[in-house]
Amino acid sequence: MAYERLDEALRQLKTDREREEATEKQQKKAGEEARMRFAQIKSAVIGPIFNEVVTHLAAEGFFGETVDEQSDASEPISLNVNLSEDEGCSRQGTLQVRFNLDKYRCEFGRSTMAKTSSTNQIVFGNDHHSLDEMTMELAREKAERFVLDLIAGKLSH
Repeated sequence: MAYERLDEALRQLKTDREREEATEKQQKKAGEEARMRFAQIKSAVIGPIFNEVVTHLAAEGFFGETVDEQSDASEPISLNVNLSEDEGCSRQGTLQVRFNLDKYRCEFGRSTMAKTSSTNQIVFGNDHHSLDEMTMELAREKAERFVLDLIAGKLSH
């Protein structure tokens, strides 16, 4: 029969393409589910902890705020803290939790204001956790450590 090899190659190509499309669809679904899970973690775990820290700061006369971009479920959530009495002291910074879309992991980043600069940059190190690891205890520990480091001056540039 003519074109047997061609027909077989075309069938294999079609099978490979269908398998690839199914894999892409499955990955897209997993990504959407992970984004939604991160949104739930932000609202049920991280946000309440950050708000507790803000309450503690305000009770002692210091500034703190939680910043959460509600428009996109995968946007980061931040805890902004300012312990400065005036502009000369640089005891202010941000703790941010973001969702890594490639790895489906949460990452913690920190920034502080440099004394000589009006800008800040959030630095993300190797502090990343699976969605299952994102508990109230972990969020509380990270937020408390951030503020304690800020108080101790360990985050100053």
